[in-house]
Amino acid sequence: MSRKPLLKMSDIAYKQVMIIREENCFYPDHVVYSDPSHHGFAKEELMIQERLHSWIIQPRAAIVPPATIVHLHGNAENMTSHVTAALFLPEMGHRLVTFDYSGYGRSRGEPSLRQIQDDARAVFHHILAHPEAFGAAVFGFGQSMGAYTLARVLPDFPSLKGAILEAGLHSFHALFSEAYPQIRCEVPEAGFSALDTLPVSPVPKLFIHGTDDPVVPHTHSIRMHEVAREPKELVILDGVGHIDAFVSRHARQYMLGIHSFIEKHRG
Repeated sequence: MSRKPLLKMSDIAYKQVMIIREENCFYPDHVVYSDPSHHGFAKEELMIQERLHSWIIQPRAAIVPPATIVHLHGNAENMTSHVTAALFLPEMGHRLVTFDYSGYGRSRGEPSLRQIQDDARAVFHHILAHPEAFGAAVFGFGQSMGAYTLARVLPDFPSLKGAILEAGLHSFHALFSEAYPQIRCEVPEAGFSALDTLPVSPVPKLFIHGTDDPVVPHTHSIRMHEVAREPKELVILDGVGHIDAFVSRHARQYMLGIHSFIEKHRG
């Protein structure tokens, strides 16, 4: 699973001054890092809108009926490197759907702040339109950039049973401006902040963040939790780095907490 920085300083444009641009938010590649079938999970391939590559990963021993968890991954590499951080969900009896944004892995197109949100909307629309395949209990699980993306699209999907937002940032502009105040940041903020969408979404939300996250400060999750509409929960894990909870000393608490959230809100 990738824990690379959200920004590579070597990729910032150099002119008279250094500039952080929207293109610096994304680091996709096309390498196959792992495959759930190699870990004994039944996996199906799915192309959504004939452009977004996704996997449907079935649980080992399904809860009847299983919840469907849509996994939104971070900004580097592709879903094959991130999926290992979510395989505990099918291990616990939930169906997992993971996908690649435009330009990542086998998905077509190019990523942008607007495009990754449109991609997420396309995936949720597809899943919610096919309850015969995915059931009625559908949740979102976003990590890092995926948590940001999930937070941005939540108002469009009030029927979701819940949203799990781990190690999320509330905006790229805010994150880069805090981390690199000496560098001009041209990443747009107006219309691209999760602080605008979280207060208007009635979907139950679980925010999770580690205090030792070197990529996204846990203050981002605290701020998102502050503005989010109820119902909402916040879990701050001491000493945990970026998306490291599932391999930390808090792993059992982390996984059981997510499972309990799903069971509480699945209806």
